[in-house]
Amino acid sequence: MSKKQEVEPVEVSQKKIDKGTFTKQKQGWNWKSIFVKNNTNNTSSKPTTAQQTIPFETMYYDGICKVTSKYYTKMIEFTDVNYELLDVEEQAEVLELYSQFINYFSPSIQVQLFFFHRQVNEQKLKKPFVIPLQEDGFDDIRLEFSEMLQQQAVKGTKGIVKSKYVVFGIESASLKEARSKLQTIETDIVKNLKRIGATARVLNGTERMRVFHDFFHQDTMEELPVSFSDLMKLGSSVKDVIAPSGFDFRSSTRFQMGELFGKVFYLDMIAPQFTDELVKNLLSIQENISISMHIRTVEPLRAIKMLKEALSNIQKMKLEEQKKAVRSGYDMDIMPP
Repeated sequence: MSKKQEVEPVEVSQKKIDKGTFTKQKQGWNWKSIFVKNNTNNTSSKPTTAQQTIPFETMYYDGICKVTSKYYTKMIEFTDVNYELLDVEEQAEVLELYSQFINYFSPSIQVQLFFFHRQVNEQKLKKPFVIPLQEDGFDDIRLEFSEMLQQQAVKGTKGIVKSKYVVFGIESASLKEARSKLQTIETDIVKNLKRIGATARVLNGTERMRVFHDFFHQDTMEELPVSFSDLMKLGSSVKDVIAPSGFDFRSSTRFQMGELFGKVFYLDMIAPQFTDELVKNLLSIQENISISMHIRTVEPLRAIKMLKEALSNIQKMKLEEQKKAVRSGYDMDIMPP
């Protein structure tokens, strides 16, 4: 095991964007602090700013994100399907359609289901329920009804907004080629989600930028200060807008993003059964939490090989437990299968 490296803070200067475009809280943001590893063997790729730490190259106006030189992604937002209230036959039909949706993806397409829960200010929750006044003698009723809806929105969600996304990506030699392929895939994904009963829409550049901004600014809950079309006028990049005040990865058990502290858990499970209760219970948490499910279709021969290796590992673990039981004086026949 390699020796743990010392980590020292590095503060760097960033391009300052027109203050008039930003909120008051954002006006002093031209300094970004970030903690980076002191790695002399890889200085060329070492990130030195908060922007460089965010792992993508370019975001385009139509929502395509160039992650690496040959890898491009797009993002689709979708809504819940009321699964629990269906009868058994309808649930089976939904599961069948969901299975078809998952099996649609070929090994050349990488897919991620991204569930994002974050706390927002009350005004953002109330905004969709504001009823415009019409000065026709019924505005008092509109105000009362609007206030009731706004109170229920805040009370029912506890200030938490829950969003669900499908992120899909392909490798391609050029943006033009990627755009054509991604457009075909997004049409099929939206069609499959609608067959299940969910509504779905493809996010453009501004909307994807807003998702990134909301994720990196969960500590301040501030709104996205600019639109995608404003960036060119300001001479700034998407990362200039979405980057937090800094990252801190010095701790081995947690990270810091702006003023927010977080922790990451990775689940890798081999189980005889896998129900929908696990994801349901995780999504019921009323806190700032994001869950990513990465789906990668593999070729049949490779899948069989992976299953055989998994079964072999399980058998190996079982034998080890039986040996421990014998050494401890227990009968290995009473060990669970």
